[in-house]
Parts: sequence; C-alpha cells; structure tokens
Amino acid sequence: MRLTATVFAVLALVACQPEARPVATIEPTPEEMGQDDPGAPFEPAAVGLARTYEAMSKTAMSFTPGKLTLTPTPQASPNLPEGAIFTFENGISYETTLMPGGAEMGGMPYDFASLFPASGSAFDPAKIVMYTVDKETIPATAPNGGFCRTAMAFATYTQADAAGETLTIAAFDGDQWPPKADTHLCGTFAYSAVK
Repeated sequence: MRLTATVFAVLALVACQPEARPVATIEPTPEEMGQDDPGAPFEPAAVGLARTYEAMSKTAMSFTPGKLTLTPTPQASPNLPEGAIFTFENGISYETTLMPGGAEMGGMPYDFASLFPASGSAFDPAKIVMYTVDKETIPATAPNGGFCRTAMAFATYTQADAAGETLTIAAFDGDQWPPKADTHLCGTFAYSAVK
C-alpha cells in the first residue's frame, strides 16, 4: 500500500510541474555567416579591355616567346574579386583571381624592390598587383614548361617610361602567401606593351 501511495505521489508531483519549453534558437542568416544569398541577383562590375604585350626579357622569351594577352575577368560572385587570364602565344594560359592587399600580407611582407627594378622613376610598391593562380594550362610543346612546376601566385608591376609600358611578372610556387622562403620565387618575366 505504501508503494502505491508513493507512486501516486510521484506521479502527482510530475503532473504539477510546469511544462518544459524548448529553448528557441535563432539561426543566423546566410549574410550574417558571410555567405551569398543564393536567390539574390548578382551583376558583376564591367572589366577593362584586354592588353597585348610582347616578350622582352630573356626569361620571358625562353618560357613564353611571342605575345601575351592579359584579359581582365569579372567577379564570379559578390564575395570574390575580379581576375585575369594570362594567355601566351605558345598556348600557356593562367586563370587567376586578384589578391587585394597581397603585396602587404604577413608580418614581414615580401621585398619586391629587387624584383621590379624601376626605370625612370622610383619603385612604387602601390603599383604591385597580386593574383592567385586558379588554373594553369601548359601544353606539352611549351619550351621549358610553365613559369613554375605549379604556379601559386603572380605579382605584377607595370611601369611606363619614354620607351613605353613594361609589365613584369614575378611567379611563385608553394602553398602559402607570403612564401616561406625565397626558393618559392620561380622567376621574373618582362613584357613590353604592343602599340
């Protein structure tokens, strides 16, 4: 009898307890998580015209003889910057995405002054444009292969003087930027603008 009374007492206490309510969790929106709203319309900004250059330095003539066409590409999404395709006459091409602020990244930013000798004016680090290499196409017939075994990043520097405009590309391999060591510099390649 006592057991029955105890059971009824416990059941009565449980029944009298306030109902436990689930805690409401508010899910963050995709925008709060830094994601694009998949239904939002996206209109990429217009990009500039393609530029044509001619191989000028010994390294450029050895690896990429002939012309280089540098074609700006639009943003792929609102969270990505625009890019460019570097297409060379010998069939080599690199599809890239801009790396804003890349030249100043890291505790000790890369020293570009020795890579990009100034002609006619002082070296200006603000003129460095960085790209990450997303895809490279290297034909089997390309002399010396591509710029690197596998290119990871390009730093470009454009300068103009009385002789015209020069574009210099510094190509890097590796798996991080800035590079862990100078050994990740594959080379520099200079091109003059075709008039």
